[in-house]
Amino acid sequence: MQQASSAPNPHCGKDEMFPLTLELVRRIGDGEATDLDARPQLSSVESSKSWRKYSYVLRPMGLVQNRKGVLQLTPEGSELLADESRSRLASLMAERIRLFAEVLMFLVREPLTVEEVNAELIQSYNLDWTTVNNTRLRMTWLEVLGLTEWLGERKQSATAEGRSLFATWEVVTPSALALPDSGEVVDIPETPEEIAALLAHLAVTDGAQEARNTYNIWVPSPKEDPNKIENLRTCIAAAEDQLEKDALLGFIANRFGLKRSSVDSMLPFMRAAGLLLEVRRGVFTATPAAKAWLRSGSDIDFIRILHANMKFVGELIRAAKGNVPRNDVYREGITYGLNKDKVRWLTAFMLESGLLIETSWSSVQATATGLRLIETLPLAEPHLPEAAEELELSPDLAQSTPGQPGELDEPDGLSLIVESLRRSAVDPGADGAAPGVAFEVYIESAFRHMGFRAQRISGSGDTDILVQWYDGNGSLRTAIVEGKSTSSGRVTHNNVSDVAIDTHKEKRSAEYVAVIGPAFSGDTIKNMAKRKQWALITADELSQVVSSAEALGLRPADVGMLFEVPDGLSRLAGLIDTRQRELDILSLVISRLKTESETEEAVSARDVSLIERGSPLAPNIDELLHTFGLFDRLDLDIVRSIEDVQDPRYATYRIGDARSAAKRLRAIAASIERSL
Repeated sequence: MQQASSAPNPHCGKDEMFPLTLELVRRIGDGEATDLDARPQLSSVESSKSWRKYSYVLRPMGLVQNRKGVLQLTPEGSELLADESRSRLASLMAERIRLFAEVLMFLVREPLTVEEVNAELIQSYNLDWTTVNNTRLRMTWLEVLGLTEWLGERKQSATAEGRSLFATWEVVTPSALALPDSGEVVDIPETPEEIAALLAHLAVTDGAQEARNTYNIWVPSPKEDPNKIENLRTCIAAAEDQLEKDALLGFIANRFGLKRSSVDSMLPFMRAAGLLLEVRRGVFTATPAAKAWLRSGSDIDFIRILHANMKFVGELIRAAKGNVPRNDVYREGITYGLNKDKVRWLTAFMLESGLLIETSWSSVQATATGLRLIETLPLAEPHLPEAAEELELSPDLAQSTPGQPGELDEPDGLSLIVESLRRSAVDPGADGAAPGVAFEVYIESAFRHMGFRAQRISGSGDTDILVQWYDGNGSLRTAIVEGKSTSSGRVTHNNVSDVAIDTHKEKRSAEYVAVIGPAFSGDTIKNMAKRKQWALITADELSQVVSSAEALGLRPADVGMLFEVPDGLSRLAGLIDTRQRELDILSLVISRLKTESETEEAVSARDVSLIERGSPLAPNIDELLHTFGLFDRLDLDIVRSIEDVQDPRYATYRIGDARSAAKRLRAIAASIERSL
């Protein structure tokens, strides 16, 4: 199951495949592969590709590894340098490439055509291959390495050397993939108290299931440390005591031999998964549930925490009650708002924790332990908003302008905007529109919903969406946005023309450029964006910004920083965290004042800071003074001043008519919105 699923394709002639592999390994051994985007000068082929593309050929063979952007030989690669024989490379591929040795097994038995071998593989190993390309590439390698030969009638057979070498290989027979009996009764570890509380909240709280998130997942899993759950445990253990953000991410980068920038996306996932908590600005610690997991050491406790915080965790096991193709599981995940990549990550966690088993290389099934676990978990049912399923892209919406808002601009259209952004990002023909049109319309609607001037222009020779807003100093800012919808879920440099974007930017006198897509793949586009000062924004990130802007009342002047590179998105995330913390502290203060009102006690900011210093928020005195000042500016009836003293830290308050004040503020907000 750990073998590479695809045979490496060097995209060269048969006669060049083996010499090219040897020359690449020699040059990497000499330390030449230090720039992945550079093209080596090779004698074995007329036109070379970048080191990055060659790494896609050599890594599945187990010959090289990427260490901080530099290709280095693995022990297996060094072995090939010591024995540059075709048989040595063949044995390495038999160990590392799925169904490589097994193809030769059929040809040792009898001469067969490519189509006949392919049919044998599909039937024997329960594959979902729809073409012979996978089989043909394996047979080409076997021929190149001298293990097979052509006979008449398009048939191939094993050579004498192929038969001799095959006798030394281990093969995976179909019977080795038989699923153990999953009907047995199993016991699972008792749930720690801290984790049980999370699951109880999920079970009894209205809206808790929908509140579970679908955040992007990323955990380091280098070749020498492939276990993702164990690696995540190592990362969380580093924050068992409070640790600053830079120290935590630096530890992860050093521990797993990664670039510091590569681990930045891990912090939001650890927070979204309920494993990490920010105790004060830039300082993090493991959550109580995560600490319980560290104590128990049980992978099942990790899955329990993940289920309490993220969608389609226990539900994934339920989807695989029977022996099902992975693609069926991916399709089920879509009904919970997850894309294929996220379901792949969750599936990997399930396999590592023993809750799923691979019944073939393309199918999975829940184990007895997995089935027992989901009996104890509160599960959600799949749900896609009906409006999203029934939405048809009308001509008016497709051509909407700032003066003619489409229906997605209404406040209650937020959920539809968010869902439609994510859906159309990976479906260029969404809603029956021309390729990419729906995605552009939803991007336009997202910015207009946040208060920007946004106009979809599209068409040859111009940008897709023009976005304008006034910054905090009252200056008008302009950005062009290029929407890239791809069914693969990945935008690469091949999807983007820097010349066209430069032309669009100049034509619209824009200061900023953003490219929005489902995800971005490869360092080439990222390096291009860095050089050209483009913001690369995923559909998920834009959706989260739209939701946060709605929930926190962010202005275009605030949200506009997402166009600023290189750190606009991270600064915006920091602002969102700060605004959310302000609201959380406001709620905490009201709750504290309400509690103290039962004893007729007046409290000061200093009192609250002392009382709440052990709470998860632990607000400091300056934050509390800001909150009490906010009450004064919003409505004097929220809290009442009891004793005003020279030092504001000791001024005392009691709760006022807070509920009535909240209703008045809500009525004012509704009146403002009606006039817009």
